[in-house]
This record gives sequence, structure tokens and C-alpha cells, in this order.
Amino acid sequence: MDKKKNIDKDTNIDHLIQMLGSKNGMQRKKARKLLIKNGEKAIDPLLELLNSPLHILRWEAMKALKEIGDQSLIPVFISMLEDDKSDIRWIAAEGLIKLGRPAIEEILISLIKKTDAVFLLHGAHHVFYELREKEKLPEDFPINDLLASLKYTNPKEKITLTIYKILNNLRE
Repeated sequence: MDKKKNIDKDTNIDHLIQMLGSKNGMQRKKARKLLIKNGEKAIDPLLELLNSPLHILRWEAMKALKEIGDQSLIPVFISMLEDDKSDIRWIAAEGLIKLGRPAIEEILISLIKKTDAVFLLHGAHHVFYELREKEKLPEDFPINDLLASLKYTNPKEKITLTIYKILNNLRE
């Protein structure tokens, strides 16, 4: 009977979400892995944790969401590129890298809207650099122009112009 209780606790998403706040790192890791196994069912409860003032909850939620890797998370990962904690931004960038090509256009559009968001610019640079290294970009993608624009945080007009050119090429 006790074994049955443990199995129920291990598959109950609400219980697993609570375990992400544990002081015990092994419990958090176990909960995160089980949430990842739940996949899409765990996304909404994990998204709620991204508004937590507790860094560890945001970190655990981002780690799980990155591993779930659902394309619906692209806007979430992009918004988390602006988190005040660098490790959260890094996980968000890694989530976008994992998703690859489907994330490209949404990242570019976000950059046009927020050309003065330094964390977003740096995060996007990391994402596009890694996508280039992993050969996940379209063949004619002008990556060097984009990376130069993002790396040196050029005047926003130059960044915007570069991105519009890329978007036009992607849509042709």
C-alpha cells in the first residue's frame, strides 16, 4: 500500500511542483525529471513558477521547460532572455537553441521590438552563434551580419535594418 502512495505522489504534478521548492537538491532533481516525463501536462504549472520571486523555483521550472522543449514555449524562452538572473537567461537561450529553426523568426521579431534590451541582444547573440555552430540555420542566412550587429549593440537602426533584411529573405 505504501508503494502505491509513493507512485501516486511521484506522478501528481502538483506534488512534483511543490518538491521543486525543496531545500534538498536531489528531491528537486527527481521532481524535475518526473515533470519532464509528464511533458505537455506539466507545462502550465511550470509556467506559473516563472513569476516566482524565488530564484530556485524559476531555475527549476526553466530547466524542466527546456527539456520538455515544446515549440509553444518559444515566446516564454524569449521573454526569459530578459530575466535579471544570468543563469535563467542562459537556460532560456539553451531552450531556444534546442528548438532551432522554429524559434528564429520569433527571436528576430522580438529584437525589432526591443532593440535597446541589452540582455535580449546578448541572449540572441548566444542563440544565433550556437545555431550557426550546430548548422541549424537556413543555408543563405546572413549570420555574420546579424552577430556583428548584436555583439556590439550597434545603434538600433542598424540592428533593425539587418533584421528586416533577414526576415525578408526568410519569407521569400
